[in-house]
Amino acid sequence: MLLSMTGYGRSKFVLKGKQYTVEIKTLNSKGLDVNLRLHTMFREKEMDLRNLIAGQVVRGKVDCSINNEPGEELRNIELNPELVNAYMSQLKAMAAGLSISDERLFELTVQMPNLTSTAQEVFDPEYWPVVEAALKEALADLLKFRTQEGNNLETDIRLRNDNIRAALQEVEVMDPQRIERTKERLLSGLEQQLNSEQYDTNRFEQELIYYLEKMDITEEITRLRSHCDYLVECMEAAVTEKGKKLGFISQEIGREINTIGSKANLADMQRQVVIMKDELEKIKEQLNNVL
Repeated sequence: MLLSMTGYGRSKFVLKGKQYTVEIKTLNSKGLDVNLRLHTMFREKEMDLRNLIAGQVVRGKVDCSINNEPGEELRNIELNPELVNAYMSQLKAMAAGLSISDERLFELTVQMPNLTSTAQEVFDPEYWPVVEAALKEALADLLKFRTQEGNNLETDIRLRNDNIRAALQEVEVMDPQRIERTKERLLSGLEQQLNSEQYDTNRFEQELIYYLEKMDITEEITRLRSHCDYLVECMEAAVTEKGKKLGFISQEIGREINTIGSKANLADMQRQVVIMKDELEKIKEQLNNVL
């Protein structure tokens, strides 16, 4: 089973009648990069939150936020009555002798600056079990998302791998034909330049065998098939982090495909090599998101 590095998790919790939301988003990354955006009350627990995330996510770019639900922050706003009275008194003094009602003066007063402040909330140690449980719930939701995405990635990678195997099978079928055509082409070219009495047939056979040995792709075919099998074996392994290892295997697959392409010397076989390269590139794109 594969896990994707892309995921999303969400949960909610309530403290002292106020509702908070935990959101976690992850993207692919070479290492673990955790970015926290926290309500001021939870900042003192940042290291505990980071450690909890690191124990579950392992690798990827992580954006985690813990904040009030929209509108909840308005409940923390406090009005400064002394400042309101001071503004009101000064406005009355300035408006003395003018026919301005107290209602109008009050409207002007509430437009003055610094009349409100936000009450600072202090984190109580008793809050931590609630926050921890909510974060674990969001992480479980994230893992579920990553698992679903990982299953989709694995399905596609298996399909591409099978397509490489199918193209490789076509290459094997063409290989004897390629050898025979190469032999005929070399012999035809030699006979066009010389007649049969002007060259040593035995020496020609020796040189031909040496040339065909250089063109032989039996080892490459065997290794490529082995790498394709190993790719599937690694996807089925009972370990969590597989992306890097699968990336190394895909590099080995590419090396064998390139070698076959350099030795192919046959148009139909080259077409199959192009198909294998195209499928391998799609595998590599998917592996960028595998944990």
